[in-house]
Amino acid sequence: MTDETADRQDASRAPASLERARRGRVKLIEPPSRAGSDPAASGAAEGLSAQATDVRLISELERLLREPGCPVCRSVDEGERSFFSWFQIESFSAAEVHARLRAGMGMCPRHSRRLVEELGEGEGHIMTTVMRHALAGARQVLRGGGHPGPCPACEAVAFGAQRGRNVLLGGLSDPGHARLYSDHDGICLRHLLHAAEVADRSALRLLAERLAASLGERDGSTLVSLIAGVDRDAGRRGAWRERLPEPPGDGSTVARLCRQLESEACPVCLARGQADRRYVHWFVERTSERDSSLETDPGQLCAPHLHDIAVVGEAGAASAAHRQRATRLGQLQRLLNRLDQSPPPARRGRRRGNEDLPPGCNELTSMEHCPACHARDGVERAQLALVNAALALRPVRDRYEQSHGLCVRHALQIPEGRAADLAHRHADARVSVLAWEVEETARKYAWAYRHEPSGPETDAWIRAVGQIDGQAFEGAMPATHLALGLESTTTARS
Repeated sequence: MTDETADRQDASRAPASLERARRGRVKLIEPPSRAGSDPAASGAAEGLSAQATDVRLISELERLLREPGCPVCRSVDEGERSFFSWFQIESFSAAEVHARLRAGMGMCPRHSRRLVEELGEGEGHIMTTVMRHALAGARQVLRGGGHPGPCPACEAVAFGAQRGRNVLLGGLSDPGHARLYSDHDGICLRHLLHAAEVADRSALRLLAERLAASLGERDGSTLVSLIAGVDRDAGRRGAWRERLPEPPGDGSTVARLCRQLESEACPVCLARGQADRRYVHWFVERTSERDSSLETDPGQLCAPHLHDIAVVGEAGAASAAHRQRATRLGQLQRLLNRLDQSPPPARRGRRRGNEDLPPGCNELTSMEHCPACHARDGVERAQLALVNAALALRPVRDRYEQSHGLCVRHALQIPEGRAADLAHRHADARVSVLAWEVEETARKYAWAYRHEPSGPETDAWIRAVGQIDGQAFEGAMPATHLALGLESTTTARS
């Protein structure tokens, strides 16, 4: 049943005024000024306002619970989809969005991948606008202008998660909707941890009981989603990783580094992506061989890596999720036992953010050690340290100056010294040339220059994404005109 069909059926059973309120189409009109001096009128107006808000909240919860799966994940998906829809329609040209793109040096790797996938070369003028401001922000940070700000799309995702949590916790105060939730799949583990920050004990008990029951019932890919939530980016990450070249095998450490510098990509992001791919494929292979050593690994796979493994082999992800299930069920049971044994709080209702978590939540919400993150981050740190040390050698330094070099994110992590000066100067120069290319592309979009042929600057926007943060492509070289045998204006001859 679609949302529109359900709304029509609801409308046939409810008064028109209530139906308009449930759909969220009733505007709350402020009372006249004389009502402000009349306590009875003011109280009545506040009561109507609260009632309309409650009706909309309950209607939203009912809508989220119509479909299977975590309702908060669905709210996050809707918030992200709405952000990108409006971004492509008009907000990419808004001054406020431009300021946020400059402050954040564009978008985070996750949302940069989504932009590249959805827009591609068909909407190059939008990406040209985005990268014009992202490159301006990157130059400002490289020249000592502070630290990068948050990703605008991540802020929309965070708002969607908070909105979904508030709708869920507000609606559960109604007994009828609490019963409706008990018959639903419930929220995933990730969003239970988010809700535990503010939920009162009765709501937290209901959420934990429903999650424990779902963990015992689900299997395979649904169990992965229950533990790790929904990850629409996992397929994009996997696709970019599969494009990575194999690491150089023979030669000295310096010779291998010089060969890595031949790639039109950040050498640290490249090593990081290769390490991630290595671990994921190794884990899937070992799982298929029933390697008992996996049982002794400390910690649990994080949500992104659980989804990364599912992209390569669902059986490997299901096996990892089964191991997590036993641990999480034990933690949830201990949480429920402590909620039953502890005295009720002095104040009823939802907790404030600065209040202590209920007993038993600390174990559930503590950050688990992810062996895949540990392996990947160790390679990333080692490669960055190697680049920092090897830049003292003239052959490496000469090769570095003719290469892509470090992305802006990794150049900013080089400790102060001669290597940092070189990395910053090199990154600033490449960003400046890319900014010129982006402006040149924008100029040729103008009607007055339509007679001019396009040049290698046309795909500067996608190369700029990787120059700012190579993690956007998991360390891979983006598919640009280089693949067509043309030469980039930012690739110097060796």
